[in-house]
Amino acid sequence: MIGLKSLDSENLARVRALAAELAGGSWFSACGEPLLPQERTETERYLTALGLDTPAIAGVPGWNEAAAIAQRQDWSHAWWEAEEHAALDLKRSAIAAFGETPLLAALSAVAEAASALHGHAALAAARAGIADPSLSRVAAGAAAIACHQMGLVLACGLGEDHPLAIKYRLFAGGRWLLGLFGERCYLF
Repeated sequence: MIGLKSLDSENLARVRALAAELAGGSWFSACGEPLLPQERTETERYLTALGLDTPAIAGVPGWNEAAAIAQRQDWSHAWWEAEEHAALDLKRSAIAAFGETPLLAALSAVAEAASALHGHAALAAARAGIADPSLSRVAAGAAAIACHQMGLVLACGLGEDHPLAIKYRLFAGGRWLLGLFGERCYLF
């Protein structure tokens, strides 16, 4: 299990508060825009915090290109496993501290609020001339996972430097972190 800064009942309140904050995010609003230097830096910090070498960070110009990247078969197993391991460590620590039922109750509020993210993805895609409900569901699902992971970060009382907190900020700031494929990390 991970070393926790602070594990108290206020952490679960922070998780529930996250659910209310989701409506204020800029979900998918920056997709297709050129990457800003701070977004590149945040993506590098995310990868480094996961213990991965930093590959080239690539922007994605449009929804069709994002769909093609998301379907590629050359995704990085090391990236996937590092992120899954980070989330599992958080979950184990939070369950040990609070019990599974209280943790799941707090995370359920986040999941319910994250269900609205499909509308944000569909609207952003529609503004780009894309009417593909499957693609917007995939994008919203990726964002919902980031929200769930952020809930785990908050439950464990960890800060903004945790890789899953960085990932969440990228999504809430309007991006879709597609992940590592081949020799690049793609941020849409």
